[in-house]
Formats: sequence, C-alpha cells, structure tokens
Amino acid sequence: MVSEMTTADNNNVSYDQNNNKFNFRVAGIVMDAGRVLLHTTEQDDFWNLPGGRVKLNETTEAAIVREMMEELGVQVEAQRLAYVSEDFFEYDGLKYHEVGFYYIITLPEAHKLYSEIEFNGLEDNGKLIFRWFSLDELEQMEVYPVFLRKELTNLFDAKGIKHFIQK
Repeated sequence: MVSEMTTADNNNVSYDQNNNKFNFRVAGIVMDAGRVLLHTTEQDDFWNLPGGRVKLNETTEAAIVREMMEELGVQVEAQRLAYVSEDFFEYDGLKYHEVGFYYIITLPEAHKLYSEIEFNGLEDNGKLIFRWFSLDELEQMEVYPVFLRKELTNLFDAKGIKHFIQK
C-alpha cells in the first residue's frame, strides 16, 4: 500500500506518503462586530480559522458543523461557502498539500462565546486556544492561509466563492 491513514479515525480524509501529507480541511469564519475568531495551539506561533478534517462520505458543510460542535460544544449554522484554498506548506517536518473549504458560520444569537476574549476549546484536553481578533490586527499577524489576512476584511463585499492557490 502506497499511502496510509495517519489518524485514529480512519474516516478522516488525510493521508501520509513518505514525507508528504494530503489533508482535506474545513474551516469556519465567525465574525462579530469587526472581529474574527481564530485559534492556535500551545506549540504554534501562528493563528488560523477553527475547523478540522472532513470525513469520508461527509459533505463539507456537515463537516464544519460537526467540527465546531467537537471544538466548541456549539451548534453553528453554516451561512455560505466563501473560499476554497489549495495550500502547499511545510509543518512539523511534513510537506502538506491541503485543500480547504472555508464557510461563513454563525454561533447562536447572543451566545456566551461572543463575550469571551480568549478561551480554550474542548478537544485535545483544551489544547486549542481560541481568541477574538479585530480585522485591523490581521495584517500584522501570522495567520494561515496567508490570503485570510486581507480577504477577511472584504468578506461581506465579495460575490461568489473565491479560489486561492498558495505555494
């Protein structure tokens, strides 16, 4: 067998082959009052949108709803698909080829997470750190994929789905 699944859950669409990894990811864009919700881990020095891997035979919309329930314990609503990204990068000694679907999502109205500035997620014993950032801060931050730094400020003016390829 040339490739193998690398996670405990064999339904995730993520494969390792030699020093390469393919990852099929969904992410949620939660905006509120000029802010966006991002997350990081204790060992990382960058931020990204919350989300995770798509499972085999799962739609990307269902995947983002499931991932937010797993990470935040919140039933979100997927509004629309905003971006599709093909991202090529190195992380943790592996060369990644990641295909990402980025959805605008909403938390339930007046949810308590809107008033939290920073908090820990539920997965991995709380190792995911979530924080709200103003859109003005993004350009000066390490945010991946890189296109998000500028695109999120124009998110609601955009028509249709934007596609990005980043090598």
